[in-house]
Amino acid sequence: MALVAAEHDPSSRRRVFGVYLQHGVIGALVLVAVTVVRRAEPAGVIRALGGSAPILIGLFFLLALTLALLKFPLTDEIFVSLAMTAYIAMFPLLGMVMSAWIAVAAAAIQRTLHLLFTKGQKDRAMEWARTLALFATYGVPIVVAVRVYEAIGGAIPQLAPSIDAAWRMAVCGVLIIVINNLIVARVERAYGYSVGTTLKTAAVDTTIYLITIPYALLMTFAYGSIGWGGMLASAFTIVLANLVGQKLAQIRGDREQLIQRLTSLTNIGKTISVDISTDVLLQRVYEECRKVMDAPVFSIALHDASTNELSFDFNVVRGEVVKKERLPLGDGLNSWVITNARPLLIGSVQEERKLGIAAHDDGVPSQAWLGVPMIVRDHVIGVISVQSFEKHAFTQGDLTLMTAVANQAAAAIENAHLYNDLGALNFALEQRVAERTNELRETNLRLIAADRSKNQFLASMSHELRTPLNAIIGFSTILLNTSNELLPPRLYKFLDNIKTAGSHLLELINDILDLAKIEAGKLELQPERFELAETVAAVDRVIKGMAAERGVTIVTRIDPELTDVYLDEARVKQILLNLLSNAVKFSHANGFVQLNVGAVADADSPLACESVRIEVADSGIGIADADRRRIFDEFYQVAGRPQRGGTGLGLSLTRNFVELHRGTIDVESEQGRGSTFRIHLPRYYGSMVPLRPHAVE
Repeated sequence: MALVAAEHDPSSRRRVFGVYLQHGVIGALVLVAVTVVRRAEPAGVIRALGGSAPILIGLFFLLALTLALLKFPLTDEIFVSLAMTAYIAMFPLLGMVMSAWIAVAAAAIQRTLHLLFTKGQKDRAMEWARTLALFATYGVPIVVAVRVYEAIGGAIPQLAPSIDAAWRMAVCGVLIIVINNLIVARVERAYGYSVGTTLKTAAVDTTIYLITIPYALLMTFAYGSIGWGGMLASAFTIVLANLVGQKLAQIRGDREQLIQRLTSLTNIGKTISVDISTDVLLQRVYEECRKVMDAPVFSIALHDASTNELSFDFNVVRGEVVKKERLPLGDGLNSWVITNARPLLIGSVQEERKLGIAAHDDGVPSQAWLGVPMIVRDHVIGVISVQSFEKHAFTQGDLTLMTAVANQAAAAIENAHLYNDLGALNFALEQRVAERTNELRETNLRLIAADRSKNQFLASMSHELRTPLNAIIGFSTILLNTSNELLPPRLYKFLDNIKTAGSHLLELINDILDLAKIEAGKLELQPERFELAETVAAVDRVIKGMAAERGVTIVTRIDPELTDVYLDEARVKQILLNLLSNAVKFSHANGFVQLNVGAVADADSPLACESVRIEVADSGIGIADADRRRIFDEFYQVAGRPQRGGTGLGLSLTRNFVELHRGTIDVESEQGRGSTFRIHLPRYYGSMVPLRPHAVE
């Protein structure tokens, strides 16, 4: 639902409050009347659903509540919650009465929890009126949609999937969205939103929900086809998708905040070189800090060494600049920061008492306090402090930002003081160069940390993406198996394309996840004893299908004396598949690929232990000498070489899996004459001595 982020017109409170009350009273009366008139409906629906009806009702309630709680901002005025998807999927199964009450209850619980746990001053009467209005916001659209659904021949509960049922549910789902937007639009207009803004929020809101309607239909049909287990899988998938969207929105918000903070620091840095008075400089520092921090109380105090006093040259309380004052250096939080030359972060009054630091009573009943010293040439010239009326309002990130601001402000103030002192100009310029060098060094460290975070994020997101992809592949497989005669060939081909693309993307994600684990040092082998000949035969069966399509012959030879090995079988399979698939892809039509697997005695092995030698030779296009040393790099693909699918990860993963086994891999190739990849693995993993360094030939 598109929600109003703030009251644009403060004088509109009475009008908005009246609209909320009207919606709440009318919506409540409608739901009560419907419940009385259709009081027999819930029992009939439960009987029709059978023994799993309580589970289904509970699942829908939990799904609706979860999605309502996972609401996240898309813009300052648009909030995204996929709870509407749950309501659209729910009404064909549970009917009008239960669906409407579940929708209202889930939304009301979310609003109540928001009121109970949100910090800060709130207009409680307005918030409770908004909660009451949920009867109309969610209850009335469902009542109208179910009535229309029944009028056009829809069945409740709808247990059998069909095209007719799908279009009826889709039409009524659109109706729910439209009515919901009309109700919300009336509230937005009462707040004073323009027609253009109201239409924009409604368009974005409607577009998001329309995209989810097919998934809502799939959830409804999943219960009739699979049972409550299918519903649970569908619910899990949509919750996970909502979490991914929430995470992406959070990342975007963090990125925008970071950009704003960097911009503010840049602006403060520019101020250093401007010929302005100290008062204007302090005002600009405050304005830049206000853009990135919620600081109702802000002050800049400079240390007057001649009188050993703190001069509060700039002090703002609740947006109002208060008069300057001077205090002797001694007691108080600002004095502590200057005396100790380090920042101080206090989350609450209780924490302040535990630290044993006496605060100066400035008449402001604040809770959280953050102060950082302004240091120039190892000398503290002042302190910048912010206060908040909420507990624990400031974080370590705010401390880091304020430290950077304080350093910039200190330099700016010092430059302002030195502006008329031409004799000290060269020294000031040297200080600025040194400061910029330190900033570059710190930026380089941040970039290193960002790269590490990227790898961690990549591994985490790969895990998060595999679950919905497995659901997409699974459901598309089910649809392919059950809808061959129901769908036109063109739509059936679309389903097959969905499954194929999902499988390819899942393979890519698995490869990326393996690389991320390897880079993070978290990929561990799972060695076990197995018959290598059986594993080679299994891989041979898989690859021959691909080879047959290209007219390539696979010739496999395995030493009969090579029986059991103790390795990670899954990784050995992946090594063989990667090498053989590459050999087939880059072989000429009617060419051949040879796979030779043999045992090597410890005396003849480069590993100094009993080993397994794997050779994959092809008669393909070969590899140039300049490229042979780079083909094992991630994402590297030979320039000018015909690309036949793939991402350049296969050989990199192969090399890593071989090296994890403490084996060796090399390649011999001549352009136009084919390639031979040769691998040595210990026959029994863990039985070898440390290896000498080796290079790829």
